[in-house]
Amino acid sequence: MFRAIKMYIRSPGGNDSQPSTIRVFSYKNFFEKNYIAECCLDVSVNKSTFYIWILCILGRYDAVLLSMPPFRGWGLLFLPFTRVILDVRDGWSIAMGSGYGGNLPPKPFKAKIARLVEKFAIRRSFVSITCTKGLQEYLQNVSGRQVLLVPNGVACDDLDLILNIKHNVTKVNFSDELIFCCAGQFSEYGKIKVEKLLRVIAKRYPDRRLKIKLIGSDLEKNNWVAEYFKSLTAGVGVVEITPRMSKIDMYAEMMGCDFGLSIIRDPDYDYGTKIYEYIALGLPVVNYFDGPNNFTEYFDACLDEPFNKNSVLPEVRRNVLIESALAHIKW
Repeated sequence: MFRAIKMYIRSPGGNDSQPSTIRVFSYKNFFEKNYIAECCLDVSVNKSTFYIWILCILGRYDAVLLSMPPFRGWGLLFLPFTRVILDVRDGWSIAMGSGYGGNLPPKPFKAKIARLVEKFAIRRSFVSITCTKGLQEYLQNVSGRQVLLVPNGVACDDLDLILNIKHNVTKVNFSDELIFCCAGQFSEYGKIKVEKLLRVIAKRYPDRRLKIKLIGSDLEKNNWVAEYFKSLTAGVGVVEITPRMSKIDMYAEMMGCDFGLSIIRDPDYDYGTKIYEYIALGLPVVNYFDGPNNFTEYFDACLDEPFNKNSVLPEVRRNVLIESALAHIKW
């Protein structure tokens, strides 16, 4: 039977353009559309767990949505009279066990404790959600409970902006030049991974002039990339690092490129975030992996050299992804 839901949504923090913040805004829109809900999205994240619990007891909210990381607000899972919708966007215990994709020393004991916390949290939650197939399978195995899958996708406003740019921007191709772009962090996700990606590009496209555009990447952490890429390409490979841009300028810049670059911390559990925008822009993504994994199987149809494991182009519209996973929640 239908009922209206009053919900408190705890924002993970950050500015409105960050994928984590866009994700919780999308949840707010979904619940308001489907349950005529009164949703309070706390962008300040200042309210204490006890304060939220009191509001739940008093009937101010029927449910609380926690989107993690940052991994805070666990206290709500211990309190009665709270229905918690838990959105896990990162593999907490996986990251500790793997050293965050090999970038830090592994912490196996902390990883074991984190798995116990994840198990309790998912078992205690009213609904649990995650963002990749690998994480879904991992968290279901850890908890013995169903975990719903809502990949990140592209927000409706951003997709409309991309479609408008594609309609109005004429793409100019130079036959002797290929341009690769990465929006956001690059070697911040691991220097060894970047070196491998650059070697793949140089080997795969040896007879073309190659340019890599890093948009909004940290200059200090990526200033080594230009010399390394130049050494791989007999001096003709070029790397440009530009400051952060507005979305409309960033999408227009990316439209003039030929390929997208996405560094994946752990391909068995991670999808990254910019790849959905690459897909919406029509940019193939460079496949630098030696063999299939969860990332390549999900995005196989979007890779410059696929493994032919999946020919289906993944959905990128966030509203559709959320609707398909959550529209049948029973209150």
